[in-house]
Parts: sequence; structure tokens; C-alpha cells
Amino acid sequence: MARRGYRRPTKGPWKRRRSRVQVLTEGLILAVTVLVVTLILKPGPDAARAEAEPARAERRANTLEGVGRVVDGDTLDVGGVRVRLHGVDAFERDQTCDRPGGAWACGAAATTALKARAEGRRLACEVRDVDRYGRQVSRCEGDGVDVALGLVENGLALAYRRYSADYIDAENAARARKAGAWAGSFDRPDQWRRRGRRDQGAGLSRL
Repeated sequence: MARRGYRRPTKGPWKRRRSRVQVLTEGLILAVTVLVVTLILKPGPDAARAEAEPARAERRANTLEGVGRVVDGDTLDVGGVRVRLHGVDAFERDQTCDRPGGAWACGAAATTALKARAEGRRLACEVRDVDRYGRQVSRCEGDGVDVALGLVENGLALAYRRYSADYIDAENAARARKAGAWAGSFDRPDQWRRRGRRDQGAGLSRL
């Protein structure tokens, strides 16, 4: 009796279908993995905002860091936060002082001097208090140098003894050298402010 020839079984449709499912599954797993990794590595909105706004202040406990923008002789913005320099009282922006050669704009000189030390520079400030206007009363440094100290040493700001004794020695030295306003006579900045308020009130009462 003749032997029947052996026919090798062919792959059926079920096996072909199973192979496609495996390929699709592996592709889906790969796509999900790529998506998860992308989301993990993608910077969050806070990081993007920080890159877009480099001048914004950085706050750590009692410190404040940022780029300085000067308002007047003892007030500036640090990264957008309003700061009042601690321990000094600079001549007001419109204030004039007297000296042998005549009146001079000591307030404008104080503002110019602070700009030379702080305008557009990276500052690090130690916050000491908050004043009634909401300003951060701070001691600020640029490149490790106290920006307020130079104002007092050059007779463009006074030690604010009512709040601090930090700059009394610098003021005494400036007085001895007749630096800045000490070369003549002047109203203390707080006296100037009070007189300005009195004059403004008198003007209103006459209306």
C-alpha cells in the first residue's frame, strides 16, 4: 500500500492574526513609554515662567535677590519688589542743600550715586523689616559691597539712628572729612519731608 505523502501544515489565519496583535501591542507600549518620558522631562510652567522673567525676585527665608532698579537715594526695586535701604536716610530726590558755592541738588546726587551702585546690577538683600508702605526694609549688597555704605561715606545719606546704629561710624567719618552735604548746611531728610507735608497742608487750607 502506497504511503501518502506528508504535507506540512500551513499557518492558519489565527496565527497570522495573533502575530499582528503582538506587533500592535508592542508598538502601543513603545508609544506610551515615549509619552511618559516626554512628560517627565518637559519643564513645568514655573520653570518656563522663570526663564521668561529673569528679573523677578528670588525669595529665600529672609533674603531677596534680583536686578536693581533705583527709585531715589534710598529706595529701589529688587526683581520687582520695592525695597527701602535699612539704616540710612538719603536726601530726598528734590531736596537741595547749601554750601559755600550756593545751593546744590543733594537729593539728585544721592539718587545718581545709588544708581551707580545698584542700577541694573544683581543684588542680594537681607530683609530686616517691612515699613508702613509695604516696602522690604533691607540691607543690600552688589558684588559683596554694601550699596548704602558708600552713600553715607560720601555725605549723600545719613545714618538713620532712629532705627539702626549700623552707619553711625561712617557718618561721623564723612562729617569729619566734610564730604558731600557736610561741606555746608542742610535739613535732615526727615525734616525736609515734614516741612514738605506742612507746606502742602497750608496750601490746601488756603484753597
